[in-house]
Amino acid sequence: MHQRPALLATLILAYAILPAAQAFELTGPPTTEELDLTKPITVSWDATDGSLSEPNARILELWFHAISGGENRDRAGWVIAANLSLADRNSYEWDPSGIAKLIEDNDQTLSPDAVHTFEARLLDQDGKSLARVESDGYALEGVDFISESGSDGGARAGVYGATVAVAGIVAALL
Repeated sequence: MHQRPALLATLILAYAILPAAQAFELTGPPTTEELDLTKPITVSWDATDGSLSEPNARILELWFHAISGGENRDRAGWVIAANLSLADRNSYEWDPSGIAKLIEDNDQTLSPDAVHTFEARLLDQDGKSLARVESDGYALEGVDFISESGSDGGARAGVYGATVAVAGIVAALL
């Protein structure tokens, strides 16, 4: 009988020193709001309460995914923030003007529908990818290239590749 309190104390101590589980959820901006690509947008998250539990998550990357207008509906994605600590913050203010300029300069169109998303990539302390969480869809406003019409599919695919390559270089410089 004297071993039970010792066993209980050992279990309590072991539980206390285990890494805290990250229960992650993207919480903002509200999906009822259209994203204005001419103004800063605050992306927020809760790393203590959510549907995804990843105990080794320590670092966060944020991505923005956009769907082109027109018939083919291509999807492009850009890193908007990297190496964010889950312990230090719960939001990031993103200035979409750089990505908006890339899209406009390449004569692309984006869908006006609520199909554009944010993605959080949870990483361990060494930068290894553990899990991804994608937001619900957002509609866009504020720029002239939001339209159902688009250029031909071949040109769009080439511009998509160039845009993703440039975005990767820009993200590496951050």
